Amino acid sequence: MKNLIFDCGGVLVWPRLGEWNIPFGAFEILGKRAADLYSSRYLQAYRKAVHWLDEGQLVPDIEAERRLRREYIRTLDALMEWRLTPGEIARLTDDFTDNINRYGLFEDVAPWLKRWKPRYRLSMLSDAMPSLLNFMDQWKLLDALDAAVISTQIGATKPDPRMYAAILEKLGAAPGDCLFVDDRVDNLEGAVAAGMQAVQMARPVFLPQTLWDGPVVQSFEALNRLIEA
Repeated sequence: MKNLIFDCGGVLVWPRLGEWNIPFGAFEILGKRAADLYSSRYLQAYRKAVHWLDEGQLVPDIEAERRLRREYIRTLDALMEWRLTPGEIARLTDDFTDNINRYGLFEDVAPWLKRWKPRYRLSMLSDAMPSLLNFMDQWKLLDALDAAVISTQIGATKPDPRMYAAILEKLGAAPGDCLFVDDRVDNLEGAVAAGMQAVQMARPVFLPQTLWDGPVVQSFEALNRLIEA
């Protein structure tokens, strides 16, 4: 095995608020209106608004992402009748795009990437907006990676074959020399269809909805034992 390819969400990071698309500062900015965030009405509004955050569209940079997140919040505001001011919309948008605290980085990620780097080529393949790369840079993780591909650079999300082809091209690697780690079964199956080996990550604090029939680990230490075996 020459290449380890990691998904991000559920493998490297988790959402601190339990949901990927709530800005970390939402409770402070919304005030009493934040009580709506986990209601059935909010869920219905979210389903109507989330198309703005489609990670399968091309999003060239952070400012393009910021515009999409602004429209998402405006749509939620109209549906929820929050009556946000332009300033509140701007604060939520910027917090959404720039505040790294909405993600938690699993404690074993940085140490194990450092241990693996002399032995393997490391990379990330994630369905994500451009801000994720900024956060990865702030965590000093991009330096540990030989390549990183996000869906909004490709205009497709996993398990679209274009995603796996993109990371293989960046690495200059053959599929059979790659091990792909993700928490979602459909993404793992896509990797297998592309010729890679695959392992499901099932972090106890962020368990996937479905476990697959292939190898499953709960930590990077367990992943390392599996690789060595």
